[in-house]
Amino acid sequence: MSITMLDKRLQEYRKYQQITKILLIVSGCWYMSKKSGKSTRYWPVCAFLLMIMYLTMSFRAVYIFRHKFTIVMKMVGVVMSSVSATIKVSIFMINRNSLINNHRTLNDFYEEELVQNEKIRSIIFSSLRTTYTIGYTYVILLIGLVMAYIVPPYIFIIRNISHFNSITNYTLPISRGYGYFWTVPDNFLYHLHLIVETIIATVSCITACAVENVFGFFAYQLASTMRGMTYRLTNPLPNEQFSDLLKTCIEKHQKLLRCRDILEKVYGPIIFWHIITNAMLFCSLIYDITTQFEFTVVSTLTFLIWSLIKLLQMFIYAWNGTVITNASDDFRNGIYFGEWPKSDLDRHVRTNVMLTMMQKPMTIYAIFSRVEIVLFTNFVNTTMSYFFLLQSIGDKSE
Repeated sequence: MSITMLDKRLQEYRKYQQITKILLIVSGCWYMSKKSGKSTRYWPVCAFLLMIMYLTMSFRAVYIFRHKFTIVMKMVGVVMSSVSATIKVSIFMINRNSLINNHRTLNDFYEEELVQNEKIRSIIFSSLRTTYTIGYTYVILLIGLVMAYIVPPYIFIIRNISHFNSITNYTLPISRGYGYFWTVPDNFLYHLHLIVETIIATVSCITACAVENVFGFFAYQLASTMRGMTYRLTNPLPNEQFSDLLKTCIEKHQKLLRCRDILEKVYGPIIFWHIITNAMLFCSLIYDITTQFEFTVVSTLTFLIWSLIKLLQMFIYAWNGTVITNASDDFRNGIYFGEWPKSDLDRHVRTNVMLTMMQKPMTIYAIFSRVEIVLFTNFVNTTMSYFFLLQSIGDKSE
């Protein structure tokens, strides 16, 4: 890979890093230093309160339509997204200090490997394009779907304003006007409800984009750091003392294990939640589309986009979990086939080397399930089980 190409990849990495940070800031999941303004530091609390409002609104709407099975099934996606956003913001706030340390450690190690030689930089950047392409695709699809919900009322308002009319008989994007504990007034306050729901939907969307993308970003940094260390172990420089290099890599690997533990602690419950709820949402979408007497373009497009988003969401977690496991396994092989038996190591370092080779590859667990590509099989099986259960309930209710 040429120097020009490496510089281009470095710019792409910095851009990906900056976009991920912006998404985390908007969602309230980014660490705010004491030097920041009060409004900035209190934004995570505001984002959390907005998600509580979203959660209350969605459950209130479901309660009102609880006797109408078809409408309830249509609102499953809104309920799941509200609960997911609340869980994500809550977990990030609870594990704030751990995530700060995780971010600093992975970033420092990644930058250390980045300043080595051109070969190591080319190895580190090898999976960058795939990582950010998946992340950007997820962001574009999810933002596009949310815009499809919140833009029509504004188009309706603009059209009526152009004809000098002020009409409020449009449908609110989230609550449909039924998600409140009060009657939504038919005056200018109706527009205020629209603005509030727009803010809630936008923050919820960006929260999902931020949390999923930062997992891929952390996984990329962790795996790339181990790939760089593996290459250095298997291709040591002539002027480099192998024993010192091996000792440094072992120490880094132990710290990376702690970073893996933090990722598992933070994302384990989130991934497990998505395994269950995405299957429920996916089968509800199938149920909704199969029980319609007429297939419209809007309903079919909504089904395809929702399905693609949820499949892509599960793929982000499963693929990045596999990337971490494979990079860890390659690092163990790099030590095994290295020159460590002939190197002058003290007893403590030699013991750590043997323990590292005896350990299983790094794997992230979502409560009971390993986060890897096989997760897709479990996801599909769970989805079909929920669908047949839902179909049997629908048949009994008829």
